[in-house]
Amino acid sequence: MKLGPAALLFARKDLSLFFRDRTAMLLSFLMPATLVTIFGYLMGMMSSDSDGGPMARATLWVTDVDQTEDSRSFYANLRTSSLLSVRPRLNDDGTYLDTAYTAEQLREKVIDGKVDHALIIGKGFAQALASAEPLPLTMVRDPGAQMEGQLLNIAVMQSLSASTEGRVFTNLLVQNLRDAGMPDIAVDQIRAVTEQQRELLQQSSGDQPFNMMNLFSGRGMVKMEDHVPPERANNVSAIQAQAVGGIAVMMLLFGLTAASASLLREREGGTMRRLLSLPIPPGSILLGKALAMGVIGLIQLTVLFVVGEFLFEIGIWRDPLTLGAIILCTIAAAVAFGLLIAAWARTPKQADGMSTLVILVMSCLGGSWFPLQTLDLPMPMNVAMHLTINHWSVSSFQNLFWRTKSLADTEILLALGVLLLFTVLASWQALRLFRTRYLERA
Repeated sequence: MKLGPAALLFARKDLSLFFRDRTAMLLSFLMPATLVTIFGYLMGMMSSDSDGGPMARATLWVTDVDQTEDSRSFYANLRTSSLLSVRPRLNDDGTYLDTAYTAEQLREKVIDGKVDHALIIGKGFAQALASAEPLPLTMVRDPGAQMEGQLLNIAVMQSLSASTEGRVFTNLLVQNLRDAGMPDIAVDQIRAVTEQQRELLQQSSGDQPFNMMNLFSGRGMVKMEDHVPPERANNVSAIQAQAVGGIAVMMLLFGLTAASASLLREREGGTMRRLLSLPIPPGSILLGKALAMGVIGLIQLTVLFVVGEFLFEIGIWRDPLTLGAIILCTIAAAVAFGLLIAAWARTPKQADGMSTLVILVMSCLGGSWFPLQTLDLPMPMNVAMHLTINHWSVSSFQNLFWRTKSLADTEILLALGVLLLFTVLASWQALRLFRTRYLERA
């Protein structure tokens, strides 16, 4: 037979095998379609547009100590920013949906790691704005939240510009000239000229909102007050903690799911039938598989976190008890997930397709790839995020490495409880499918 006809014959054979397993075939098309849908939606939420569409949001707690017309106008403009999710939130009747904290209470929450950013509009804000004095604005923050910090800097300056009709930039210029040692008479003259130019720009802008963000830089307008937990290793950032924990969990799921596929190979090769003929409890086969996968997962996570400590100093030795509890609960959930996929699938191709699809979707929604806490997610997406193994595991590692929380913290205990609940439910379902598809057909 010549080359061409022989190649066509083998191609027809491979296509026949591909279309014969309809479940695996459907999964091969479903996986890219699902990923494109989720990625397109999330990327759209993280991108801004001129019409105020969905975009990345940073949570900012605000307290207004000044309580003047100017400070309230600034506060109101902060709430309209598409970059911010301002707390406390307001009900339709103007009452607070969340607890309103004082300046000292917000400062304590940042120190305790419960809040990342808090803006304090200090007493004398309106007076300082009128007299071109430094504004009593203080951003109490955790400097490790770098991504949110960039959004906050832009949003605060935009809100200041909108609420003061550009006067804030005149004040900034006057402050810099005074700091440089220029006499007050000269500063007042320059201020008068600048005010005339600002008014001219205001008049020429017509009905368009006044915005001088493209003409001036707002650095130095807000005083930064940093608070870093003393236990945090090497001031690790939120992105580093999320990246190390997120990738570790995703690779653990892939590794243990691949290991669990040995059940399918043993069934197809006849090994399972010989094992079931032995005088042993059938459940011991599944339990032994789970123990082996657990050891593999423990070795895998240990290596990954040691590498993370060597490269980024994330602080794995600070609280070994909490780290060990999170690792064990994560491994238990991953083992149960792998066994469930192996018990459900009828062929190795089905197991590969389903596991790849579910793991990639869970990794995307659960925070293994990028921190979804910066997004103002709609309720369905938020619920889907909380249904993933990745979310509860990655958030626990982030609370440990970045927020320096311990095993006694309620957030970590809740996450571990959810992981253990998933382990129990998935293991029960895997055992039921194992009895149906393996024991009854043996």
